[in-house]
Amino acid sequence: MVKRLGIALMAIAVLHQIVGIIVYYEPLAAIIGAGVVNTINPPWWDRDAAFWFLMFGALLFVYGAMTHWLLKHEVPLPVFWGGGLAVICVVGVILMPASGFWLALPVAVYMVRSAGRGNPSSPALPRI
Repeated sequence: MVKRLGIALMAIAVLHQIVGIIVYYEPLAAIIGAGVVNTINPPWWDRDAAFWFLMFGALLFVYGAMTHWLLKHEVPLPVFWGGGLAVICVVGVILMPASGFWLALPVAVYMVRSAGRGNPSSPALPRI
């Protein structure tokens, strides 16, 4: 199960992007129709929401890809890796209970619980 945490996050990210494209279709079409460059700043709050929704999905995909890479190379996940994601999810759930943050929260909790597990001979991550 631990080895699939990154894949789970990438799947959630893809779902996030699909929902974002469906929900924000009109603002995205307006951004493209306006020429893309400098088409997000207020007074277009719907475009701003579309941008950040899709940007978070992209970042979550990268987070998942990095998680997958670390686990594939048997590098133990540090506690902060899952802990940081858990904090983001908890804040998201508090501020937006009807959201997809619920999907990533169990993954983040599992990441924290499995932190440090891996190949003992693998190189440790540097301390920050």
